[in-house]
Amino acid sequence: IEELLNKEIQYLIGQQAGLEKTLNSNGQSETTHMEPQTKEEWESQLSLFFEANIDKPGLREAYHEEDLSTVDGMSTKIYSAKSSKSFVQTLELLYNNEVLKQINIQTSEKNEVYTSGRNLKLFLDNGGQHIVGFDVSGDEKMRMKEAMNFEVKAVITY
Repeated sequence: IEELLNKEIQYLIGQQAGLEKTLNSNGQSETTHMEPQTKEEWESQLSLFFEANIDKPGLREAYHEEDLSTVDGMSTKIYSAKSSKSFVQTLELLYNNEVLKQINIQTSEKNEVYTSGRNLKLFLDNGGQHIVGFDVSGDEKMRMKEAMNFEVKAVITY
């Protein structure tokens, strides 16, 4: 994922792309448009996907790998955590005729005071070359505080 994101950030900067994000949280909705101009600004917007990278030497044996195919050219590669304590619980790569179309990631974080679960989706264009948007949804619960549910939908604009 990291390689794909870094390559895409360079493309987005070159295209002077923008980002339209809609945040829904506990019944409130807000839409913002921004134009990240630097590598750091784009990394910040995509930070949850960078954090969910499981392609690291220490994690190679931490996931089961499974390939699923259907007759219509759709296929999925699924990485499932062997431990419920892993930050990334599942990572799915969805392909259409061997072209990467979508990446789905499910994360989970728990400790004494904090519980968080997120679903991340990264969408690619028809050629599987460029990111067209992403969704992040989830919930956060802290002791002595009200639970928060949220959803962010982001679309790359040109």
